[in-house]
Amino acid sequence: MTSIFETLLASNTTTDNLFLKTLIHIGLSLIIGGIISAAYMLSDRTKNYSKTFALTTFILPSIVAVIIPFIGTDIARAVSLGGVFALVRFRSMPGDAKDILYIFFTMAAGLAVGVEQYAAALALVVLISIVLVVISRFFMTNKSEAQILKITIPEDMNYKNTFDDIFAKYLDNWKQLSLKTTNMGSLFTINYSIRTKKAINEKEFIDQLRTRNGNLNIVLGLPEELSQTRL
Repeated sequence: MTSIFETLLASNTTTDNLFLKTLIHIGLSLIIGGIISAAYMLSDRTKNYSKTFALTTFILPSIVAVIIPFIGTDIARAVSLGGVFALVRFRSMPGDAKDILYIFFTMAAGLAVGVEQYAAALALVVLISIVLVVISRFFMTNKSEAQILKITIPEDMNYKNTFDDIFAKYLDNWKQLSLKTTNMGSLFTINYSIRTKKAINEKEFIDQLRTRNGNLNIVLGLPEELSQTRL
């Protein structure tokens, strides 16, 4: 009877310790996530950052930190977790290399908290965040973000260098990505990767393209936005 009571007491103590440790992990990870999220927002000089991505960097370390202790040395659980992270990675489709960097940054910070390396986690987050903000704000040029431009033209229109004079006026650089037929072959759609010059009038830019392509469909947007709308 005594041994049963001692077993139950030990079990309760273990549960309490696990609960307390989980709260510590979540609290510290939220602080770390807040630092990373702030670094992400401060490093964007254009102030055109994604609020949902900032929220992701804030919450993700807590999720990783809570999951890691339950994996322990179980290989099957580790493989399953790797599969979940891979799924999230390919479904989220970060916009550029910087977004991918922040995803791995937040996961590394959460992992350090999960294995109870609290000092290492704080040192990693504070130092790397400072480096990212300093480099982004003082050493990187403030160029416009790469965009995708889709122009529809008639089948009898010569698409080679047709828009070069307009592009030279409004764009810093451009590159043709693809050409495909639409509407049973009666139209062509040309996809360009472009970077606009600073403070251009986008409506004026689109209007000049429309006068050249016969007022057919033109789409301009960020790569991730166009992929979500599946244009």
